[in-house]
Amino acid sequence: MKSISNNINSDISQKLFYLIVLILFLRIDLVFQNNTPTGGDMGAHIVAINTFIKDFMPNFEISGWSNDWFAGYPLYYFYFPLPAIITYFLDLIFPFGVAFKLMVVISTILVVYSLEKLLRKDSIKFSSIGATAGLFYVFTESFTIYGGNLASTLAGQFSFAYSLAFGNLAIFYLIKSNNKFRFSISSIFLSLCLLSHLIPFIIYIPIYGFYWLFKKENINQKILSITIFLALVTRWFISLFINLEFTTNMSYTPFTRVEDLIKEDILPIIFILLGLIIAKFKELIKNKSLNLFELYLVVSSILLYFFVPEGALWNGRLVPFFNLGVIVILFKAIEIFIKDLNLYQQGINVFTILFLIGTIYCLYIFYDKWSSNQSYLNQYIPIIFLISIFAVLNLRNVEIQINLLLVSIILSTVSFLPHWLNWNFTGYEGKNDWTQIENLYLKLNDLKPGRIMWEPNSDMNKYGTPMTLMTIPYFTKHTSMEGLYFDSSITTPFHFISVSGLAKRPSNPVGGLSYINNQFDQGIEYLNDLGVDYFISYTEEIESKAMDSEKLILLFSSEPFTVFKVNSSKVELIYQDIEIFSKARTQDGILSSIFRDTNINNFFDKAYESFDELDKKRVIEVGNGMNIVSSKKNNLQITDLNITNDKISFFTNSPGELHLIKVSYFPNWNITNGKGPFRTSPSFMSVIPNDESVEIYFEKTPVEKNSFYFSLFSLLLSLTIFFKLKQNDKKT
Repeated sequence: MKSISNNINSDISQKLFYLIVLILFLRIDLVFQNNTPTGGDMGAHIVAINTFIKDFMPNFEISGWSNDWFAGYPLYYFYFPLPAIITYFLDLIFPFGVAFKLMVVISTILVVYSLEKLLRKDSIKFSSIGATAGLFYVFTESFTIYGGNLASTLAGQFSFAYSLAFGNLAIFYLIKSNNKFRFSISSIFLSLCLLSHLIPFIIYIPIYGFYWLFKKENINQKILSITIFLALVTRWFISLFINLEFTTNMSYTPFTRVEDLIKEDILPIIFILLGLIIAKFKELIKNKSLNLFELYLVVSSILLYFFVPEGALWNGRLVPFFNLGVIVILFKAIEIFIKDLNLYQQGINVFTILFLIGTIYCLYIFYDKWSSNQSYLNQYIPIIFLISIFAVLNLRNVEIQINLLLVSIILSTVSFLPHWLNWNFTGYEGKNDWTQIENLYLKLNDLKPGRIMWEPNSDMNKYGTPMTLMTIPYFTKHTSMEGLYFDSSITTPFHFISVSGLAKRPSNPVGGLSYINNQFDQGIEYLNDLGVDYFISYTEEIESKAMDSEKLILLFSSEPFTVFKVNSSKVELIYQDIEIFSKARTQDGILSSIFRDTNINNFFDKAYESFDELDKKRVIEVGNGMNIVSSKKNNLQITDLNITNDKISFFTNSPGELHLIKVSYFPNWNITNGKGPFRTSPSFMSVIPNDESVEIYFEKTPVEKNSFYFSLFSLLLSLTIFFKLKQNDKKT
């Protein structure tokens, strides 16, 4: 009993040790500062999550429409709702900025926790080597956007981190847990994996399916795991899948070089790993230390990286899984090395002393690297003190000494993560030049609400992120043409083509498009085509061109920004020639989205080809046999126009005529008294109202309603099976 008690106390102390080290490194002091987090994409994610909290959850919805970006887009149809849901519940307790930062920090803690669980020898005993492996994984700095590590999370990939963590936990409960309902618990985590991000789910589902099929278990337990999974994911996933044709192909260029897969901080590990595997190969096989899971991650990452066809999966996204597999194998080999040392070395000896000296030396490097910044030291000195005390108190424990040395090495090699944490979590309000944005937003709020296109420029990072002005919908009553979730809106490509002519240094993020760099007059034409109300210049060059344009009206300057009025309309009659595009079958639209190189005709190609001649021709997608004609009137009068996230309404003097509404098309929009909406080039809606009062609502489609009922049925079936299994257990 004393031995068991000591083991429990040891587990608790080690758990607390790793948790405290991690939360101190993650700058928990800044997390609880009430500000608005920024940094990379994270600084714009606040807009979407805020909309989710304010508009969706009060109506018990996990997805809907948002006008915040890209002339409107379906929010959380193609992006992942779980981080927003987590933030919502945290927001019930904390201010929004604190809740958001806590959500981000929790994602990294969960990744470390999931790796600790995966490396456990059994389902109960804490694995210090697993926790160390988790720290090693999240603190890698060789990539900053692919997902999984802390650098990617701070760049805005917290959804990926959640998905990876939940995928790891799903595998753990399936292959290592002794819980009676391990299949059900595992299916819950697999569901959370999918609801957090699609890519980890796609990578994990084959190996998960293999384990699920061949692990022995009561058939009712397996059926229960299926019904639970369907209950949790059907409503969201069916909506995503059925609407895939309404996503934008970002056309990322696949990597081809080995060095783009095997990063510089992983390459030395591979050589070390090869040495350890050769030295300990017999023990690795004999002790069954290696699982199929980590071998699958490494092999599948390599195969997919080089051989996956170009499509929806960009092969750069495979790097986190390759790293994960290599790191898990490495630390399992290290664990055997530690076991051998324990067999031959007892008590304080030359090895433990050397490990302690190495730990102290690495901690000194860590201290010296960040000693010039007092705010860093306030958090890092406690880490150094904690590791030092823990090392001295466990001087006889070889396993702990090696782990502490590894943790110290990891900390000593970190180069930019502390800067990123400080930058993101001090928030927009902590930036020296933030007053310039505040002044701009204050003046914008004096204007009538409208749609804003602004000149992008990487220099705006000084405000918190180059994407700072994506927060226009968060801080003002206006909407922004540019935002995140590029592939969620079919207007995205047309926005980036337009803004490329209106910027000194455009970002041009969507691949395969013909941009109009330096063609300012063409860009101005597109402002009207896209229903933009205001344009904001940033550089002197673009300001000068805007001043000279007869189609822009100067409103005010707010250094370094200048704001102009655009004479555009949100609703107009379609007088141009019409090219009818026959609506593709749903399955064809889905296939053309997944496999980008299919020969299936799609609407975007037609709209893209005619984007520079919108004054002459409109492409309209209609069902087979339907006839649409251009309007012959030219005296359109629109009054009482109101565009919200669930309704578009106005009065027109031209009922029966074809009206263009410059809001992104999506099949959930329905007109109450008229025909349409029809998808119309470039990416908007057109309707033929039957009377002067026009009302268009964003509503659930029949598929969405039926998938909800199916989810509800699956939930009830899950509860029935669960209680039946519980009753059977009582009888036995």
